[in-house]
Amino acid sequence: MKKAYKLANFRLPFALALSLAAGIAAAYAFAAYRADFTWLIAAVPFTAVIFIVCAVVTREWRAMVTCALVCAAFLTGVFYSGGVLYSYNNSVVETGAVSTVSGDVKSMGETSSGSVYFIVENAVSEYGALDGDIIIYADDKAGGYIATGYKVQARVAVEKYDLFVYGELNYRAADGIKYYGTAQGEIKSTYSFSLFGSIRGRIYAVLFENCDYETASVAYAMLTGDTGDMSSQTLSSFRYGGVAHVFAVSGLHIGVLFGLLSAVASLLKINKKVSFAAIIILIFFYAGVCGFTPSSVRAAVMCTVAAAAKLLFRKYDGLNALSLAVIILLLINPLNLFDVGFVLSVSAMLGIIFLSPNVKRLLLRTKLPQGMCGGIAVSAGAQAATFPALLITFGYVSGAGIILNVFVLPLLSALYVISFAVAVICAVIAPLVALMPFAMLPLSAVINFFVSCGFEKALISGFGGWWVALFIFIAIFALSDKFNFTRTIRAAVCAVCAACFITFTVLGGVVYGSSARIIVGAYYNGGMVLVRSDEGSVLIVTDGMYSGRLSSFINRYCPLGADKVIILGGESAADYIYELDYDFTDAYFSPDCINVPAPYGCTAHYESAFELCGTQYSFINSYTLRASVNGVDFVVSAGSYSQNAAADLLICRSNYGGAASTVVCFDGAGGDYDVYSQGCLQFIADNGKLMLSGLVPAQ
Repeated sequence: MKKAYKLANFRLPFALALSLAAGIAAAYAFAAYRADFTWLIAAVPFTAVIFIVCAVVTREWRAMVTCALVCAAFLTGVFYSGGVLYSYNNSVVETGAVSTVSGDVKSMGETSSGSVYFIVENAVSEYGALDGDIIIYADDKAGGYIATGYKVQARVAVEKYDLFVYGELNYRAADGIKYYGTAQGEIKSTYSFSLFGSIRGRIYAVLFENCDYETASVAYAMLTGDTGDMSSQTLSSFRYGGVAHVFAVSGLHIGVLFGLLSAVASLLKINKKVSFAAIIILIFFYAGVCGFTPSSVRAAVMCTVAAAAKLLFRKYDGLNALSLAVIILLLINPLNLFDVGFVLSVSAMLGIIFLSPNVKRLLLRTKLPQGMCGGIAVSAGAQAATFPALLITFGYVSGAGIILNVFVLPLLSALYVISFAVAVICAVIAPLVALMPFAMLPLSAVINFFVSCGFEKALISGFGGWWVALFIFIAIFALSDKFNFTRTIRAAVCAVCAACFITFTVLGGVVYGSSARIIVGAYYNGGMVLVRSDEGSVLIVTDGMYSGRLSSFINRYCPLGADKVIILGGESAADYIYELDYDFTDAYFSPDCINVPAPYGCTAHYESAFELCGTQYSFINSYTLRASVNGVDFVVSAGSYSQNAAADLLICRSNYGGAASTVVCFDGAGGDYDVYSQGCLQFIADNGKLMLSGLVPAQ
């Protein structure tokens, strides 16, 4: 009897994880487009139709059971995540009024301005329990010693975060942080024992008291996943080198820890079942010390499945293990699906599972050492699968990453082992801390290498739409051994994906004919406008901008770079430009800002009117700029109000009825379009006509 052809080599856990994620994504789409949540009930007849069709077509009980489970997973994702999104979008406590908030300090950090903030969980006020964590900002006059695990009490004007900001799900939502506020008056604190917090505090103290700040911050980030103490320059250097995943406690860390603990158990000849239980408990305990981040829990679950399979003499299935980890994480918090750490961690594992085996087989034919083939294959799979997420999230990927991950990652793994061992030993045996600075010298050398190498010159940027993920993942699936395609089909699919990818990339970076693009973005206290034409690109920025957001904006929308920047605002307008790791050749200021220095290596111009890349610019004042390109006049205002200047397009913080045919507001204060709720907007100026480019959700 002829064996039936099997297209894919998937099992039920993968289908359930995929269906659960699809349900969560469906609820997210409803929320993003502001549809009434009651329409989610339409998912029930939708899945019922799918099940009926499956039952009629197959008439096989196993297929019907599988279909029923998949439909159930989809409905679970829809209604569970719908409830979470609806709850986050609504508050059960009164906001705006000053109230006394008390709770447990979950973690702490420092803002770019130097003020302290702490995240409080289990928070309550006189209006009731807060259904979410709260960030409390405090200055140096707040008083009270605060540390992780302490109980605090402060007078705070509680405000709620919005579910969507600048066209994206608020990343605070995935972290469970729903409220924020500034402490008013003295903060009262009392010691409260926290096991995980105490261990983190001890590791922090040992590192920062015995190493230089930069080395201590990198070691602490490697051990706990907390990059809050790292300088932006150091963190960016590792990101540009493509190895910043060493700071996300995941498979690298858990795998190394599992290997160390297994080796110790083997040397001590401990019973396999006892050692298995002890090692898994210690691994999840370590994940708790790291804050149970999605990447650490994912790695811990997969490690548990792998160890259990070995103990039971069963074959380990990496895709099933990953699927189980994804299901657990999404059931814990469905918004993990939109967490950057979760997406990168899962994408990397998918790339390794789907792509690496075939890449390794291909490399083995070249007679390279087996270990090198395996390293290159793993790096290639992880890099290919995380490529779309990195482009969409940060606006760039590291061109040097695939090489550094092959050769430098083993070194970083060794340094992680050294840092882990030294931190634990010194935390337990205090007299040995004198040896820590010497043990950390190799890590200091690696830090200096990344900071000084200038890997930002090897970035790939300028595109990053959803189509990037679509084409890349179709190609990965086609090349994977999880699908039983012929070589001809694999080659054809990859060729089509490559052609589409190149076409969309080229079209996305081209400005056609005499037209110009006006791209508007913002982030809380600041706004940014990019003017692109066939003669070049000019960046306009207001004061109060966040340098990290501006860097992503440039990488995403300006593939050929922007040498010239126009800065609007007062004396501190250019402060954030100094923090931006980007080379501008010329900076333009209003003549009113003659005392404002230009960024290092940049020529300052203090002119009231000038021409750049075919566009005429003139300052109305230091906060307001008028421009004209291709017959279209537009005004950019950085002040709290906009002057009634006639223009085709007014881009401002607040809409006060300026005489403009189209008004775009940075901060959600009205206007025809709102960057705060709709995300970055692109307009085309062509022979006196102003047109909106792309699909934009209605307000």
